[in-house]
Amino acid sequence: MNKLTLHDTHLSLGANFTEKGDWLLPNDYGDAQKEYPAVRTKVGISDLSHRGKLRLSGKDHLKFLQGMLTNDVIKLEPGKGMYAALLTVKGRMVSDMKVYKEDDSVLLDLEPGLNIKVGELLTKYRLSYKADIDDLSEECGLFSINGPNAEELLFKVLDITPSDMEEYQHFSADIEGHNLTVVKVKRTPMDGYDIYMSGESASSVWNLFITSGKELGITPVGFQAMNTLRVEAGIPVYDVDMDESNIPIEAGLWDALDFEKGCYVGQEVVARIKWRGHVNWHLVGFVIEGERVPEPGDQIFLEQRKIGRVTSGAFSPVLEKPIALGYIRREFKEPGTKVRVTSGESHSGDTQDFAIVSSIPF
Repeated sequence: MNKLTLHDTHLSLGANFTEKGDWLLPNDYGDAQKEYPAVRTKVGISDLSHRGKLRLSGKDHLKFLQGMLTNDVIKLEPGKGMYAALLTVKGRMVSDMKVYKEDDSVLLDLEPGLNIKVGELLTKYRLSYKADIDDLSEECGLFSINGPNAEELLFKVLDITPSDMEEYQHFSADIEGHNLTVVKVKRTPMDGYDIYMSGESASSVWNLFITSGKELGITPVGFQAMNTLRVEAGIPVYDVDMDESNIPIEAGLWDALDFEKGCYVGQEVVARIKWRGHVNWHLVGFVIEGERVPEPGDQIFLEQRKIGRVTSGAFSPVLEKPIALGYIRREFKEPGTKVRVTSGESHSGDTQDFAIVSSIPF
């Protein structure tokens, strides 16, 4: 089981740990119910250093990626970024990712562990392209700060006001001998920023943000609270809400797709669906009339017919109700549709009322 570089630091802060994949992560710091409102009303900081990170460089790295990813990466200027996906030839998802253009390279931010799968696939398809693929996952730390005071915290630490930044825009900064890359990115319903640094700088940078953020109410936030906020924001996660059985349109990843760019792996399938067809399943949000938080794999029924399944569930403090993300047949995806969920394989199991919501985030 892999541990974060700052595992002992999180332990000293009272962290309770949970196993996620191959990683041991802070689930909470004693009370997740206090961490959630910190992000909603002040500012929270989370250690996401376990995420996958690949850097591509070399003469042809952009040209190579342009033929691999679903979005138009060739148009990116340094300091800009975008959301994209890597597909199979049948249009199924290998991975989603955030793409950040640096001066002479591109940084890919991926879900934990996908750096291995994506790195191997890119290496396989690289062929004669002059492109280097370096895995930075173990040597690069990543913290995420989220909440209404996140911008003020960055100003206190870096003397920079990022209020006019667009999502995925990023900049480099040096503080006390540590080089940081700061990206505006949405991981919760609130404004947020990711901060990348070398693993050697992680402890100092963490302490710097904790010290500087005391007056702003900074709170370490573990997986449980961040996952609740993620579900509230309607943000799907690979290997949870989508996988290689899904086409990106099913998961609603429209901002990862460019329909005007040239060919890429899987484009024909995605374009055909966009212009001449439809998908049968759609990822939507649900509000539950009941007390039980739905679990991944719970089945969704309309009367006697099974029409979907739950992929993520959480209790939403802001709604004071359980909420969920899940797939439902296209015929029944209209907002306000009343459905039922069961924890068993049949409609006769433990059931609750669901309502498809008009939009996500919650």
